[in-house]
Amino acid sequence: MVTEGMADIALCLVITKTLLGAWALLSAAEWLANLHLFRSNGLLTRSILRLRPRLVIPASIRHHMHAESTVIAVLICRIVAGLFLLIPYPNPADLPCSLLILLSCFYMSRRTWFGGDGSDQMGMVVAAGVAIISAGLVLDDMNVTASGVLAISGQAVLAYFVAGAAKVASPVWREGNALPGVMKTRTYGHPFAASFAAERPAFCKFVCWLTIGTEMLFPLVLLAPPGLAIASLCCFALFHFSNAYFMGLNAFVWPFLATYPAVMLANSAVRNWIGWI
Repeated sequence: MVTEGMADIALCLVITKTLLGAWALLSAAEWLANLHLFRSNGLLTRSILRLRPRLVIPASIRHHMHAESTVIAVLICRIVAGLFLLIPYPNPADLPCSLLILLSCFYMSRRTWFGGDGSDQMGMVVAAGVAIISAGLVLDDMNVTASGVLAISGQAVLAYFVAGAAKVASPVWREGNALPGVMKTRTYGHPFAASFAAERPAFCKFVCWLTIGTEMLFPLVLLAPPGLAIASLCCFALFHFSNAYFMGLNAFVWPFLATYPAVMLANSAVRNWIGWI
C-alpha cells in the first residue's frame, strides 16, 4: 500500500513539476520582455523603489540587488530550472530546481514591490510543494511527500474559496458589473468581449454569480466521486484558459493546473478517511 501510494505521489510530482516548469519558462519570458521597467528610466528603477519607507536592504548590496543584470540573472536561473523540471520523471534535479524557482519568486516579489497576480503567488506555493514532495521521495519518507501534496491541495482549495468569498462581498460582482468593467480596461480587456458584455447585462450577472458560486463550492471537490471531481477540475481549467484568452493572462493557467494532481490525491485521501472508498 505504501509503495502504491508513493507511486501515485511520484506521478503527481511528474505532472505538477512539468506544469510548474512551463509556468517558470513563460513567466520568465514575460519579465524579460518587460526589462525596460528595470532600467534607469523605468517604473521599477532603484530611484523610485528607494522612496518606499519599508524597503530595507543593506546599502552595501542595494545597488547590486536592484541592478538590471541581477534581474536578468535571476530570470535566466528560473528558465534553466524550468527546463530541468520538464524532464518527464522524478530526478535529483527536482529539489534544487524547485527551490531555485521559489527563490526567484521571492526575489521578483521583493524587487518589484507590487502584489503580482494569482499566478505569481500560486507559482510560489507549487514550487514549495514540489520541493517538499521531491525531498520526501529522496528520503523515501511518505509523511514528507504527503505533506507536500497537502500543502499544494490545501492552498488550491483556499485560493478558490477565498476568491469567491471576496467576490461575493463586492457589490460590483453581485450586480454583474465586474465582467463588462474588466473587459473595457486597457490592461485586461478584450474589444469583442467588452462589446458583447455591454449589450447583455443579464448574461454578465449570470456569469459573475456562476464564478462566485463555483469558486466558493470548490472545496466540495475533495468529497466528490473521482469522475465528478475530474470533470469539475476540467471545467475550472476551461475557466482559466478563457481568462488567458480574453484577459491576456498567459502565465495564469499553469500554476493553477499544477495543483490539480495534488487535489485529486487529497480527494482520494479524504474519501478514504471518511470511509467513502
